[in-house]
Amino acid sequence: MIYENIIDIKDLYVSYKISKNEYVHALKDINIKVKKGECVAIVGESGCGKSTLANSLLKLLPENAEIKGNVQINGINILDKFNDELSEIRGKVAGIIFQEPAAYLNPVFTVKEQIEETILAHNKNLDRKQIENIGLFLLKETGIEDIKRVYNSYPHQLSGGQQQRVMIAIALSCNPPVLIADEPTTALDVTVQLQIINLLRNLKKTRNLTLLLITHDLNLATYMADRIIVMYAGEIVEDAKIKSIKESHHPYTYQLFKVIPDINKKKGDFILIKGEVPDLRIMLNRCYFYERCFKAKKRCGLQHPEMKKSVRCFFPM
Repeated sequence: MIYENIIDIKDLYVSYKISKNEYVHALKDINIKVKKGECVAIVGESGCGKSTLANSLLKLLPENAEIKGNVQINGINILDKFNDELSEIRGKVAGIIFQEPAAYLNPVFTVKEQIEETILAHNKNLDRKQIENIGLFLLKETGIEDIKRVYNSYPHQLSGGQQQRVMIAIALSCNPPVLIADEPTTALDVTVQLQIINLLRNLKKTRNLTLLLITHDLNLATYMADRIIVMYAGEIVEDAKIKSIKESHHPYTYQLFKVIPDINKKKGDFILIKGEVPDLRIMLNRCYFYERCFKAKKRCGLQHPEMKKSVRCFFPM
């Protein structure tokens, strides 16, 4: 059964315990619904909680993480599951690809061994020849040309782009309805980045995937996504269909658009957002963007805004 909201996150909080009485509050009050077949981009600076959110969806958090709330993927409450149950869910209900493929591919096993291990974990009834045929087809589907050579290679024998394609093949090997892509192009050359992004677009279409794209690149988000969720300091500040600066309502989203370089300008300095993301060990009763916001007023420094009409701001654009 496929649910209308294939991803349903309610009141999600994640904190990392760093000492006896000290926590980093990485996620706060996260509520997200994603429809089947939708592409949603999660956008924000480093340290805003994007990767923690991605890892929370499959309960891939470190041991010092404390998590509260409800995360459902296709009707399955992920946070209620134990490790042995999660091994049956990961890859089958949702696949995930990461920004550093070389760090996640095992250097001592061939591509063949790593793809086939994943397929076999969820398909005990297949024989070795059937598994190999699926593995080779997956590599072909991800745009790898010399599939036999790559299939029998070790990760270090492949380029960064080929490694990322292998990661995508592994993530899709058990036909999950959901694909989570956490900064999938960050470690790649510029020319390869576009190839991987177009590959994800094609796979989403041909497989009817629900795609959750984690990125700091707002330009990429507008190119890929049906909807953009903007995160700041561990919380959602805007959630809407945004394709340009004119459609942004939160001052942070507006400023993210402003820092995108304009290739039509002959000369000019890069525009930066002043200041830094606040210390997530401290939870103050104010807007977390207060000190960096060009629209901030006295109220913003005295009260924390709630999410209203898709934006968390007292004075939206």
